[in-house]
Amino acid sequence: MREWWLYKKQPEPDTDVPVMAIIILYVATIAFCLLIRAFTWPEKEHVTAIFLVPSFFLPACLLSVFVFLGFMMRDADIHYAETRKFVAQEREINLKAHARQNMAIVAWSAITPLAEPALNMLKLEGEFPLAPKTPVKIQLEEMFDQTRNEQVFARLLAPMEEKLKGYHYRNIETFVWVRGSDDSCVEELRRSLERLGVEDTRIRKIEYSADCPDYELIGKLVSISNDYIVNRLIIIVDLHEEGCESKCMENASAFLLTNHYSRVEGEKPVYLYQPMSGVTDVEEKMPIYLEVGSVKTPKTLWYTGLSRTEKYPLMQALDQKGLAADRLDVDASLGEKSAGYRWLTLALAADAVKYAQGEQLVATSEKNKFGITALSSQRTTIPSNLTWGNWQNPVLPAFMAGLFFIFSILFYYITFSEGNSHPSIWTLLAYVIVPLIVFISIGVSILILKSNAAYRDMRC
Repeated sequence: MREWWLYKKQPEPDTDVPVMAIIILYVATIAFCLLIRAFTWPEKEHVTAIFLVPSFFLPACLLSVFVFLGFMMRDADIHYAETRKFVAQEREINLKAHARQNMAIVAWSAITPLAEPALNMLKLEGEFPLAPKTPVKIQLEEMFDQTRNEQVFARLLAPMEEKLKGYHYRNIETFVWVRGSDDSCVEELRRSLERLGVEDTRIRKIEYSADCPDYELIGKLVSISNDYIVNRLIIIVDLHEEGCESKCMENASAFLLTNHYSRVEGEKPVYLYQPMSGVTDVEEKMPIYLEVGSVKTPKTLWYTGLSRTEKYPLMQALDQKGLAADRLDVDASLGEKSAGYRWLTLALAADAVKYAQGEQLVATSEKNKFGITALSSQRTTIPSNLTWGNWQNPVLPAFMAGLFFIFSILFYYITFSEGNSHPSIWTLLAYVIVPLIVFISIGVSILILKSNAAYRDMRC
């Protein structure tokens, strides 16, 4: 599971160049050298071009060596700062790419004692009775050829029968949880699928869980969907045990998820985004979740099972961003919280997307582990990978310092050589190659050291 954190904003490097100070330094140095040369020039000798070699060209080149060495150190600091910014930006882009991964909810259904809970809670149609007036029992018939679970499975899967039997979604892996049941419900599910005419060959595997899953299951599915085609059916049945009374509302939900969505004309897609789950510090993590933006402008927040230490930091983070102004407390509407609510809420939010109510957020918590995910009818753009920057580095000024050092050697030789002696070709090659190798090596070494220092310091 990827950790949800970002680096703090990195400081901008100091890129100012003291141009005026450098100009004054050049002017003062060359003027001083010209003055010295004028006083030492023989009186009866005519002024020739040689006059400028030791008084202008040689000091200008020597001074340029030191100036570019200064630029080399300055650019080394810039490279260090830019590398830190690159590491921070790379982390942000990678987390955005992770947060914006998604799967399509091809089909979903929910069963509650209420007729249209999503429409009622969104105040689009009718009125929603608040708990404790909300009915808590799903009405099931007494049938000799079907168990309670089979009746629920049949009602859940009937709306998605066409998708389950269609051409596009095969090798479906199924995950099922039924409150108070055991792995015998797997056979009950198989019989229900058989009655619907769904061939066994289409269902690759049925996995039973003793515990109601949280949104970490969605995270795992979304993560593996990058590698191969995933078709997954999730079934959650949260019924009271027979003969037992409870203040929470019975509910059941089913979702057919895929990363290979085949859109049907007139059908509005619903995309389920990578959740942030297992969070213990909502105040710290929620601003990061909103910053990386699974969806851009969520309109409604649905939440269930949140403690005060989770609910109020969540609201504060949303208020600071001005997001999800509509906030629906599922527990206040449906009754005492239940494990199945987190999946029922997901189905209600999917209905909201279907009814053109914009992007939705769904938050839940179990055992002080907060989770949140987003739904939308559109895919959020995944940013492209960050490429290495084209900022300043110490290699170029090191090369320039080496180049001016070569010119300095040549002008020194012209000024102080005896007679008409000329250096050999090997000497000239050494004058050119050795300084370049030395200075470029210094620049590359500083570049590597500063890069390593930036990555090391970012890890601290």
